Amino acid sequence: MDVLEPDLRGRPVTLYAADGGHRDRHEAEHFALELAPEASLLCTHVVREPVPHHAVSFELNGHSDFEELRDRTGGRAFRFPGQDALRGSLTVREIVASSAIDRVVGVGCTATDDTVVDTRDYVRPVYADGLLTLHVTPAVDGSAVPLEVEGAHVC
Repeated sequence: MDVLEPDLRGRPVTLYAADGGHRDRHEAEHFALELAPEASLLCTHVVREPVPHHAVSFELNGHSDFEELRDRTGGRAFRFPGQDALRGSLTVREIVASSAIDRVVGVGCTATDDTVVDTRDYVRPVYADGLLTLHVTPAVDGSAVPLEVEGAHVC
């Protein structure tokens, strides 16, 4: 089932969800990419019942019945507009200006517009409070890095 309603920026969106029961998030991502290669936004969601696994949701060309994504209260984006521009070290201001990420939030640090984030070429924001949010943590050199590292496993 699809849902057509405006997102927080006033654009109409149609969202879709699929649950292949994938225990491995990486496999769920590949499933979503095969299912909807043209999707402008792809997210994974941890589903706890009946056993922990990952489901996916996606938006097609600005157009799921997946309540978390529809309401922008959850979901981890692994494809989103502007993602390709998030390479190397960028300021928070540049990240927000060049991508669909609405805000950057520090975990264990403060993230200001001028904070430099070493993206490590791997950025996976999540929806929180209706905003696509990148969580970052402090790095040794005073910059910040994305909280999620490539190859992380679900607990």
